[in-house]
Amino acid sequence: MEDKIEFIAKHGKWFTVKKLKIDENVENIEIARLLASIDETVLNKIPEYLPFDIEKLNIIADEIFPKKKGRIKEEDIIEALKKLKSPATTRKLNEITTSKEGKEILKILLNGIILERLGIQTRISPKVIEKYIEKERENGH
Repeated sequence: MEDKIEFIAKHGKWFTVKKLKIDENVENIEIARLLASIDETVLNKIPEYLPFDIEKLNIIADEIFPKKKGRIKEEDIIEALKKLKSPATTRKLNEITTSKEGKEILKILLNGIILERLGIQTRISPKVIEKYIEKERENGH
């Protein structure tokens, strides 16, 4: 079998295909870009398949740290993280599920929402890798 990466998903109206044939001309960074793209696709789709009210989770996120434009101060980050880890937030998650495991899933999703709002990225965007590749090629590397 040839070296390749294939990600194909079809469920209802959702359909996506991400493929890359890997030969001696394909750089590792191009493989990383495809994997980041698959990761982004999957990450964005997971909440749709969970049995939780994600809108309620977004309301909790708004109470912790609403979406803002502009510079985020250090105090905002500290306060948001305190709220994120507080027992009060855990209690609010009870409004969505009483399952311990369910709350664990919701906490992970909530962490991602809040960190993103704070400007703290925890995943590599395929767009960032694409920009990196472009810059490297412009500079002759």
